[in-house]
Amino acid sequence: MNETSYRESESRLWNTVGIQPDEKMVTLETTGTKVRVQMIGDGPPVLFIHGGPNSGSTWAPVVKAFDDYTCLLVDRPGTGLSEPLDAIPDPTAFITLAEQFIADTLDGLHIESSHIVASSLGGHIALRSVAAAPERVGRMVQMACPALVQGMLTPQFMRMMSKGWFRKFLGMLPPSSRANDSIMRQIGHGKSLDAGRIPQEFMDWYLDLQRFTNTMENDGNLIGAFSSGGTWNDRLTLSDELLSSVIVPTLFLWGEDDGFGGGDVADALVGAMPNAELEMIAEAGHLPWLDFPADIGARTRAFLDEGA
Repeated sequence: MNETSYRESESRLWNTVGIQPDEKMVTLETTGTKVRVQMIGDGPPVLFIHGGPNSGSTWAPVVKAFDDYTCLLVDRPGTGLSEPLDAIPDPTAFITLAEQFIADTLDGLHIESSHIVASSLGGHIALRSVAAAPERVGRMVQMACPALVQGMLTPQFMRMMSKGWFRKFLGMLPPSSRANDSIMRQIGHGKSLDAGRIPQEFMDWYLDLQRFTNTMENDGNLIGAFSSGGTWNDRLTLSDELLSSVIVPTLFLWGEDDGFGGGDVADALVGAMPNAELEMIAEAGHLPWLDFPADIGARTRAFLDEGA
């Protein structure tokens, strides 16, 4: 961990959107882990939960759309500048962590309820949290395919990260722009990369996240604990029964090129939820706000405003 170098890189990313967030460390009651929350704006709270391997600053390109909300960008345990978990959780422990994550984070911030914006593994966590405590959430926006849904595909880089020998080998190599480009293409962002829609400053920050923090190692170990050769532990799959208990209004903004699943996966997932709607986004991938930040920000904002 080189916190100084990472903060410098992160500050450069935030400069591109003209924002420098405040931040606070909060302790999650369930695990005792201290996590960092970056805070932007003044108004009703919106908690952003990222996927992996990633951190809260991944949302930088889109937060300008929420100028009269308070955006709360959490670094999940073991990512960015948050503490790691004491031990890699088994499926039962992870489910408990996920069910309590929103409530624990909001309690640490002394906030009763919040809207939610979530992606990938963060989307999985959000769905379990909302099912467990719907009273803590107003509205929720899910960006593309949540992790570990029925029918989910596993891109090659994630299948490789499930192998212990590969993670050890990867740890001996310096992070590279070429590898990052390959990952982004595997998850559906090739068209945006070729069109120059994803800013170089974002790609530079993502490389420095790997260089200067333990995010890749920690999230890689989590992937390895829950999968074998790309086959995920069945206990972690989001069942139709659980999805049917997610009653808060939910919007899915799903990239048509998402490498984790396309329209068939999206339709099945949304169809299992009683109060969900789906918008498919052309030429967008697994992180659609990177492809079209202004459009995705406006759609998200409009949906949250309906709950005002």
